[in-house]
Amino acid sequence: MDQPVVIGMDIGGTKTLIGLVNPKGKVIAKYQFPTDILNSPVEHLLKCINASKTLLEENNIKTILGIGVNAPGLVDPKKSILIHAPYLEWRNIKMQEIIQPYWPNTPVQIANDVNACAVGELLFGKGKSFNDFLWVTISTGIGGGIIQNRQLIEGYSQLAGEIGHFVVEWENGYQCTCGNRGCLEAYSSGTAIAKQTKRQIERDQYGELAAFFNRRNLSISAENVAVAANEGIEPALEIYRMAGNHLGRAFSYAINLLNPAAIIVGGGVSQSFELLKPAISEVLECSVISEPNKSIPIITTGIGLEAGLIGAASLIYWNVYSYS
Repeated sequence: MDQPVVIGMDIGGTKTLIGLVNPKGKVIAKYQFPTDILNSPVEHLLKCINASKTLLEENNIKTILGIGVNAPGLVDPKKSILIHAPYLEWRNIKMQEIIQPYWPNTPVQIANDVNACAVGELLFGKGKSFNDFLWVTISTGIGGGIIQNRQLIEGYSQLAGEIGHFVVEWENGYQCTCGNRGCLEAYSSGTAIAKQTKRQIERDQYGELAAFFNRRNLSISAENVAVAANEGIEPALEIYRMAGNHLGRAFSYAINLLNPAAIIVGGGVSQSFELLKPAISEVLECSVISEPNKSIPIITTGIGLEAGLIGAASLIYWNVYSYS
């Protein structure tokens, strides 16, 4: 049965999700495949287009309200150009020009992936309850999106919200993918948690953390470190405490500067947020400037692990159909 939908394209550094999202923010069908980092970005976008067409046919959808695209990097949303996706090494990709000919009379919107998630949370998640909040994605990397007075704040060069590159360690900080040292992303992202675990195992090859991974024959990932932490393995708990401590530092900077009503956290690492939260709260207690700020709610997303896909579709509902 035909129903109006937006096509959402959530292009990540490692995987891509294509989905059909209805006006209530519900994903009615989706398809996932690896992001093609070997061939040209045009070829990958053609895969996205073909996957979208297949989903439309399989679900007998003919009413397309628009196409929303998340891009993993610096985007000029006014020109619909992906300026640079560092992980993919894509530069100056005119995404709308590639997509538009396949749906000539349908609006196409492009945005940075984290900003799109913030809009999705505002329209369809827990952000509906707040006029002002900071969205933070904690995943392979860390990014932020700022909502103030129910508007997305992008900044002069569309770089507002880069909380992942707040420096949280000034002395001998770990190298970050951005080229700087001591960034939050190098301490509290999923990638950073895995790297810290590898360092710990190399230091203590016969310790309880190494024994846990050897016994379970598990790969080292933030998700599996969380499993160890939840089973009481002390070094794993300490790794999450350290990650939470550095998140608390970055959150304190953002709270003192922006005074948001809430911080809403998404991304894969948010699934283990209870392991991070005690250290975050401890840091905020001694680093924000007033009592109201100390009690700002820090909560996990209401749109779950589909935040990127729903966020992509939300670009159309937000910019074209003026949802609020």
